[in-house]
Amino acid sequence: MIDAPGIEIHLVPVGSQGYELYCEVDGKTVVHADGEGRGLRSRISRAFHRALIYIENERQRRHERAHQSHRRTWVQRVRDRVMAWTAERVAEQRLLWHLRTEHAATVHHPDDLPEAQASTIVMASLRRDARRHLVWMIVDAFGFLAFLPLTAIPGPNLPAYYFAFRTVGHFLSAMGARHGLKRVGWSYVSSVEMTELRACAGLAAAARDALAHDVAARLKLRHLATFVERMTAVRHVI
Repeated sequence: MIDAPGIEIHLVPVGSQGYELYCEVDGKTVVHADGEGRGLRSRISRAFHRALIYIENERQRRHERAHQSHRRTWVQRVRDRVMAWTAERVAEQRLLWHLRTEHAATVHHPDDLPEAQASTIVMASLRRDARRHLVWMIVDAFGFLAFLPLTAIPGPNLPAYYFAFRTVGHFLSAMGARHGLKRVGWSYVSSVEMTELRACAGLAAAARDALAHDVAARLKLRHLATFVERMTAVRHVI
């Protein structure tokens, strides 16, 4: 029996059989900048921390701009799309990043899904994530090393920054998944709202969006509807 609920995670039905882990941890610090050191590790840590702050601020501004009526230029729209894609990739990994420092987690699963089955799904997802992010960490580390010599050229070494950011992100995700498998105490709570989301797979886009926003409003999860739409689109492509 777990005394503290810890991080709150939702097991979201996607498609007829699939599930995805989702949580909102906006406002919490994922990783702190590593002091004022001059070494490569400190520089990467500070750059990663600054990038996260920038991306989160852009994500908030994008939601504010969505309600503005004035027309935006093509360049502004492209920039918004790029930042939206980047922010969503970050959002996908935030759960694992935060698991690194958690000792307890509560999973809200569909009430038509037995707790034992929900636990099996969660553990399988973490094992898959641990392997996947480890592989991508290695791939992006080679990308970082390949572009590192460009640092000698005046101006920002954007490719190296990009691969450094991805390498650190995948490292944190892999560590978070492993920590979740070995050191986190898990509890499970049935959720009617998660069961309702199962119907999204068979709905037209407008009805699916309306249902997702309704559930998100009831659960006070600001970005849940966007997550459901993105995951549904991915399943349709697959």
